[in-house]
Amino acid sequence: MRLKSKIYSYTSVLFAVLLAVVGVSVYLLFERMSIQDETKRIQSEAFLIAERVAGSAAQIAPDDLLRAYVPADGMLRIVRPDGSSSSAVTNGEGDAFIADAYVYHFSLTNERLHVKDEGYIRVSVPVIWSDGEVRSVQISRSIADTEDRLAVLRTVLVLVCLLALLPAIVASRVLANRIVKPISALTGTMSEIRQSGKFRHIESGQKPGDELAEMENTFNEMITLLESNFARQERFVSDASHELKTPLTIIESYANLLRRRGKERPEVFDEAVDAILSESIRMRELTENLLQSARRPEADSLDLSEVNLTKTVNESVTAFSGAYGREVDVHAPASVIVTTDSAKVRQMLFILLDNARKYSEDQIEVKVLSGNGIQAIVKVIDYGVGIPAEELPKVFDRFYRVDSSRTRQTGGSGLGLSLARDLAEVLDVGIKMDSTLGEGTVVTLTFPIGRKENRL
Repeated sequence: MRLKSKIYSYTSVLFAVLLAVVGVSVYLLFERMSIQDETKRIQSEAFLIAERVAGSAAQIAPDDLLRAYVPADGMLRIVRPDGSSSSAVTNGEGDAFIADAYVYHFSLTNERLHVKDEGYIRVSVPVIWSDGEVRSVQISRSIADTEDRLAVLRTVLVLVCLLALLPAIVASRVLANRIVKPISALTGTMSEIRQSGKFRHIESGQKPGDELAEMENTFNEMITLLESNFARQERFVSDASHELKTPLTIIESYANLLRRRGKERPEVFDEAVDAILSESIRMRELTENLLQSARRPEADSLDLSEVNLTKTVNESVTAFSGAYGREVDVHAPASVIVTTDSAKVRQMLFILLDNARKYSEDQIEVKVLSGNGIQAIVKVIDYGVGIPAEELPKVFDRFYRVDSSRTRQTGGSGLGLSLARDLAEVLDVGIKMDSTLGEGTVVTLTFPIGRKENRL
């Protein structure tokens, strides 16, 4: 059975059971109250008759006395302690009780009886007779009117429950449709995605605030994530096939040159080995950059803590200088505290320092500034070839290289600054590049402080 049919069936049955329980409860409560009221009325009448009969028993014959008080729709009789009784008096409506066995009740009793499908209430009231004997005055009265009203009530309740069940069934169908609609949209969208290979979002029009809307939003977020990862995968394959083709071709060409002439011509051997080594190193760096670029920066877990930016910059510069043998001047206050991920800051600084190294043979400087107390600023400065003004908007694009021939010599892949920009976005750090052709380049990082800086 489909989910929609289950919801429809279960809710319809639930509504039917609920209406039946309410109807039966109302009927039983009304019946109990009606019978109790009727019993109290007959009790009051029985006490009054017993009092009057006992007071007049010495002057009037018992049969005449009972005939004066017999109810219009019942029977009246007096039962002795030995179980015998004087003749029962009726008006014709209570003839069915004449043949009943005489039952003596020493105390007040109430009974509900059914004779020939008609209901009666019998009340027995003890009374002291004129001879001092305690007898029981029994009055039996029909409750046909009450039972007729109860029958009408049963009919009304059944009709009301049936009429109320119709909108309940309609409501259950509407509820089933509302619940299943986003699920059907989800299933249909997934089928379309599977058939077409194109990502789509659910648009069921569900109002926000309930679990169905949350399910729709979660699915759409998942589709967005899958689409982003799929795009990154396609971009990685495209980038790898495009960028690795050149170094592989060069390595293959020099390897063939070595096989043909390397043994006879030492200068060819040296040239080929140097080229193969250079291209291998560049290909390794390119592969690392490609893998790093293929990752979602937002998927990296951030280890946020209070970081002394000056200390982080000094450690990064020291490691960089030791690796490449380039001197870097650092100008910074003793301490600038920011809340960030120090490992990712070091990674970003390495990229910027390496970019400065590749495009500048002169001095490299790093400056740390306290800004206006709301932010901290790090500037990476080189005095190299610089970048034309019209090229600056493109420098953070993937694989963009200002000077392809020089980049080939220095091993640049065009991915470094793109990775630096991704890291800056994750860290909520502003990144900007200013450059003057022939004079040098300045990359500015702006860190939100969140705390007042400490100066030692």
